[in-house]
Amino acid sequence: MNSTNSMNPTNPTKIAILGVGNWGRNLARNFCEILGEQDVTICDSDKERLEAMKRKYPGVKTEGDFESLVSNEKIQAVAVATPAVTHFQLAKRALQEGKHVLVEKPLAMEIDEAVDLINLAKEKNKTLMVDHLLEYHPAVEEMKRRIDSGELGQIYYAYGQRVNLGVVRTKENALWSLGPHDISVLLYLLGEEPKRVSAHGGVYLQKEENIEDVVFLDLEFAGSLRAHSHLSWLDPHKIRKMTVVGDREMMVFDDMESRDKLKIFDKGAEEKNEGRFNVRFGDVHIPNIELAEPLKRMCLHFLDCIENGKRPRSDGYDGLRVLKVLDAAQRSLDSGGKLTIVMNLDLE
Repeated sequence: MNSTNSMNPTNPTKIAILGVGNWGRNLARNFCEILGEQDVTICDSDKERLEAMKRKYPGVKTEGDFESLVSNEKIQAVAVATPAVTHFQLAKRALQEGKHVLVEKPLAMEIDEAVDLINLAKEKNKTLMVDHLLEYHPAVEEMKRRIDSGELGQIYYAYGQRVNLGVVRTKENALWSLGPHDISVLLYLLGEEPKRVSAHGGVYLQKEENIEDVVFLDLEFAGSLRAHSHLSWLDPHKIRKMTVVGDREMMVFDDMESRDKLKIFDKGAEEKNEGRFNVRFGDVHIPNIELAEPLKRMCLHFLDCIENGKRPRSDGYDGLRVLKVLDAAQRSLDSGGKLTIVMNLDLE
């Protein structure tokens, strides 16, 4: 597996950040650090946001009108960091104008929209990438390496916890707001798509709008492999964990830890005889993993793919795979938790 650490753009790409809310500001910071302020344009309809960004980054260009921005031939790439419901239309316009596009998760809200973007990017020969941030986390990369090497043995199951008392969305539920993170990591680590999913949710704060504040998502893969994700913005704890259980070893990734984010447990259970099991309690290993900001590594990867014609790790197809799970999970939520088949749609 190739690391993203060595990425260092040699021919600067002029990029525009579309939307500088909570996440867009982080993208602006990283692209300004990587490319220099002179190669970054910031676009937002909120004049106060633009003024604040201009004070912080005096060298950037600012633009309040998306159409003027997207028709600017000097801009080669656009990073879309606007509300999820706008991702498709904005990404499509940028691709139509011949721009490379980075889209904040999720890629789109409908499967046919994601397919449209993939086909358009292919037609225009442009990079289309989704900001599946955690796929670029050094600890998650290490988890992937250990799983693929067979170190954990047969993977039994995995589960994620992404909960906190945080931003309450009004246009999307906890599944669509928080779910893409865990789903993208699970698909990346396990290397396959689930066959069926079920989702149960709870609506507590926005009952008239029927927006779920908490979602419990279950994924069934081929064979006996299972995965689960607990998603909530209404919880007393801030937890960002992913656990993978194999028949040889187990792993826990805790992104809230300041340094020791990944722990490997030499633990398991083996049948000894006469139906009795021998439980093994071995050592706990903490691998030495570099401390590198996943967002910066993701931004570097996007630029590297543009400049060298590489295929992004979290490309449009990766975005589509995550979207298919979200789509099936939403259908399950709407049916009261019914086990739902994930659409079989393989464009590659």
